[in-house]
Amino acid sequence: AGSAVVTGTCTQCTAGKFAVAGSTVCTNCAVNTFSAAGSSVCTNCDGGSTSAAGSTVCTVCAAGSAVQTGSCTQCTAGKFAVAGSTTCTSCSANSFAAAGASVCTNCAAGATAPAGSTASADCTVCPAGSAVDSGSCTQCTAGKFAVAGSTTCTSCSANSFAAAGASVCTNCAAGATAPAGSSSWFYCLYELCC
Repeated sequence: AGSAVVTGTCTQCTAGKFAVAGSTVCTNCAVNTFSAAGSSVCTNCDGGSTSAAGSTVCTVCAAGSAVQTGSCTQCTAGKFAVAGSTTCTSCSANSFAAAGASVCTNCAAGATAPAGSTASADCTVCPAGSAVDSGSCTQCTAGKFAVAGSTTCTSCSANSFAAAGASVCTNCAAGATAPAGSSSWFYCLYELCC
């Protein structure tokens, strides 16, 4: 095994080929397999690597590509792969990747994007009155406010109030007071004297 009878002489197969016992020819290893000299079988490439027919070694797919249909193929935009990957993985929400990426790039703070986004243009800044919460723009609750691109809603300070979705807090009328985080003018009270 690993040798073939060629013109009456037993000849060892070269690397990248194989022969079973009694063969008269050495046969090239198939795509995505390899062999050393004198082999009776070809060995499959590990996941994330490929080879051409008749190969002596397998080649690991570079970062930004993965084994697809038997060869290393560049990941499409919106997906990424580290070196030696067997699949390209979609970018998670709030990140993006160009074709051939080894990592996804996060959107700027205060911006969101759907999973599988392909460019920074897919990142949308949260509008005034909302902030990023669990990966999406969420309206601020009453008593809080946010400017466009905020990562959190901020409680109104004492003596001011805000309805849900506010971009600023409104001050109570002169002489009126309200606790921090007030949600309506109703909480602005005047102190009674004597």
